[in-house]
Amino acid sequence: MEQRAQWEDAVRLAEPFDQATGLRRLFAPEQSFQTLGVLGPDTRRTACASTALALGLGRRGHRVLVMDETRPPNNVAALLGVMPRYGLIDAPARGLVSVVRQASDGLVLLAAQDGVSTLAGMTELDLLDISEDWRARADAPEWLLLNGGDGVLRNSSLATTANLRVLVLPGNRASLADGYAVMKAAHAAWSGKNWLVLIAGGEAEQAMGLFTALSETARRFLGVSPVFLGRVSRDEPGVQPGAVDAALIDQLSKESSSQVETERINFEQYWQRMWLYSRMAVEAATKKEPHGVQHGRRNTG
Repeated sequence: MEQRAQWEDAVRLAEPFDQATGLRRLFAPEQSFQTLGVLGPDTRRTACASTALALGLGRRGHRVLVMDETRPPNNVAALLGVMPRYGLIDAPARGLVSVVRQASDGLVLLAAQDGVSTLAGMTELDLLDISEDWRARADAPEWLLLNGGDGVLRNSSLATTANLRVLVLPGNRASLADGYAVMKAAHAAWSGKNWLVLIAGGEAEQAMGLFTALSETARRFLGVSPVFLGRVSRDEPGVQPGAVDAALIDQLSKESSSQVETERINFEQYWQRMWLYSRMAVEAATKKEPHGVQHGRRNTG
């Protein structure tokens, strides 16, 4: 708890990198920028939901950058039939614009497997270069959607840094414990209270029952009151164009609008947040390792 409070304070108090950055923000403020972390106990369903939500936002005319933290075949790239040649690890050398892949109209994809360790290894200058690379572009993203899959359970998901999160819960009662475990782990990493729940599969009545049970547990033990986002009826691999209907995207936009005023964060600041989180997470994981493992690494080679 103490370490989480320390890094949250560090994130909130993070200042612009230099005087030029501060002046630029003063005279040329950035456009609205919204983040969405998608998490769940089943990586296939989470990837399907991430893809469907991104496509739904794209059809509404939004520019979406998807950070795909999971590996094929259970990731967004595989579902869209995209094979990224580069990824986040190449961004400092090549620039962010050069390593993303256009996936569809309004939707670009950034391969970010091992995103936490990758960002933790970057310098502040690397981070500034990545932010600057897209800052002046007219088509800079309005949404950053992070497909975190079940990575939060391994303390390795950038999606936990999003103040607005979607929990993708499989439509069966056996998934409740795993779904709650994902929420609890994310809450421990970053205590954001804006949770939406999307039920993947199952009947409509059953979906509401699952949401009610999860919601009661989350309120009691985490102080979190999730919002029911909706249900995706199709449970097969792959993504159909109509997998997420217009009403669901409307609900997502409404919830995002209600929390964006309290967050007040821009593209560059959010990269700082992810970077600070990554450094703290890697440091915490290193401290938890047995002394024998660390000693063995020092003497390797």
